[in-house]
Amino acid sequence: MAGLIPRALVLTAALILAADSGFAQDKPDFSGSWILTSGPSDGDVPQAVSIRQLLRRTNVRGEPMTPFFSDITITRTLATGTSSETFPIGVEGGSISGAVVGDRTPGTTPRTVTRTHWRVDWEDKTLVLESVSYTGPAPETGDWSERREMISLTPNGDLRLEMTSRSSTSDRRTSVATYRRQ
Repeated sequence: MAGLIPRALVLTAALILAADSGFAQDKPDFSGSWILTSGPSDGDVPQAVSIRQLLRRTNVRGEPMTPFFSDITITRTLATGTSSETFPIGVEGGSISGAVVGDRTPGTTPRTVTRTHWRVDWEDKTLVLESVSYTGPAPETGDWSERREMISLTPNGDLRLEMTSRSSTSDRRTSVATYRRQ
């Protein structure tokens, strides 16, 4: 009987560790360097992508909590150069620029006001990045544009990036690119 207790403790500890790291498997970790293997060869599709996801395991007081991916940094290498952006995951926001309270003199042309909205969140195991901007009173009015990126893993572990964009001056355009880990 004494020989069973240590084995039971080891199995219990292994189950606790597996449960703790199991969350990281709930949402995919896209972290790594990726090189384009298939997709259109235009200026909008990155030739290489580097991704880093931040996994939070403690709260602001340093206490343990259920791990979750809080941020993603995406570095895209295009023919025109490299750009890098960091996004908080599970957050949406927006802005209104160009408007100043009381700045319009009667009889003058109002300033152009640009409104933006963005969202970065999971849809099942796909991370979706959306951004919208418009100068009219509502989305799809005035000068406007929309962009949606969907990042996922294929069954064989390749990175799939689907990008859709449209605007007041161009029709919907969708490109799908696949990347393999370097």
